[in-house]
Amino acid sequence: MSSTLSSGVSDAPYDAIVVGASFAGLSFASAAAARGMRVLVVERDAAIGRVVRTTGVLFSEVLDVVDVPRRYLLNSVRQVELRPPTQPPISIAAGAYRFFMADVPGMLGWMADEACARGATIRCGTPLLDASREGENGLMRVLLGGPSDGEGSGAARAPARVAHARIVIGADGARSRVAECLGLDRNQRFLAGAEWLVENVAVDRETFYLVMDHELAPGYCAWLAPHGEIAAFGVAGHARAFKPAESLRRAQAAFADVADLSGMRVVQRKAGIIPTGGRLRHVHRDDARGRALLLGDAAGHCGAATGGGIYPALLAAKLAAHAVANEVLNGQSGAVSAYLRALPHANRLGPYLQIEDWLRWALDRMGSNADVAALYALLGSQEGKRILRHTLLETPIISMDGGFFGLLRDVLGRHPSLYGSAVRAALRRVTARA
Repeated sequence: MSSTLSSGVSDAPYDAIVVGASFAGLSFASAAAARGMRVLVVERDAAIGRVVRTTGVLFSEVLDVVDVPRRYLLNSVRQVELRPPTQPPISIAAGAYRFFMADVPGMLGWMADEACARGATIRCGTPLLDASREGENGLMRVLLGGPSDGEGSGAARAPARVAHARIVIGADGARSRVAECLGLDRNQRFLAGAEWLVENVAVDRETFYLVMDHELAPGYCAWLAPHGEIAAFGVAGHARAFKPAESLRRAQAAFADVADLSGMRVVQRKAGIIPTGGRLRHVHRDDARGRALLLGDAAGHCGAATGGGIYPALLAAKLAAHAVANEVLNGQSGAVSAYLRALPHANRLGPYLQIEDWLRWALDRMGSNADVAALYALLGSQEGKRILRHTLLETPIISMDGGFFGLLRDVLGRHPSLYGSAVRAALRRVTARA
């Protein structure tokens, strides 16, 4: 792949400069270049996929958006086991595969090659320093840092240089520099997470194990999942409310009856943040200050409850490329604004993210393991298992709608003695929404 990457930046204006070469940025670049746009992708890391901050869980719907080669789908998952601190596990399964564990560096490298083959230019080791609109020509003036001559904060960098574009695409993650430079909305709420890829752990190749324990992972969970021939062992929770690495060491005992982690060897450590504030409102501007659009985590397109943020990032980026090409190349005024209005209706993305937002709201209000136990008591009921299986394993995103809230309200109403204060608050929210 390295031969496809550019070592320089052209002096001629680009139609779009994409900041960030992960799923959203590369998907946009490929689709935009295919429509005839002159696209530059800049990535602050030294190589595509060099720094991975995601587990790489792909919903099966990803295959409807991107034809991912089989070699990057490490495991096919059709069973999820939820494990509370003191109650029996809840296991749900389906005949068809619902999730895939992906080789993220390999998949991103392949996406970069595809984008380059369609005409996009990619430059790594190139951070965004600033972006603003030039008054005399209306172009975006983009100040880019030069590549370093080594690693670490003390490495010398080549001089910064200026590139020009008709629009800047911010696909640069939860703490978007594009959003900061251009006064767009920025994520304010996060989960902190850490994951170890470990060897010498025998785990079922089709099962994703989750432990919800407020002491280990406040507001989220710990997980153990197959990852090719090794395993992914991770945890996430409210930022500043816990220490992820310490929780990972403590969480080994929670999975003791499904896998022996005593002899594991850590081959890779990952850490990062997950935006949990939902979709951001002000993600686009075209005025005297600048012309820009945010995508992916930068726009809040993240599955903040189930970890399914890759699918909305890919889908939104492809649709955005169509709209931006219409506006930039065809002169269709308002095409990007129309895309933003239509996006919630694309493949039922709006209802899916609404369910994610509600689940995140409920998880945020789990204040103790007593609340966790109440939630598990509901989910462990016959109706609760049916909702879990239907929502997580059977219902395609294109079919998701507000009926989920009706089902959940029905379960909560049948078991008033089981839920605590957090679940009661969730019930009131469901009642109001459904």
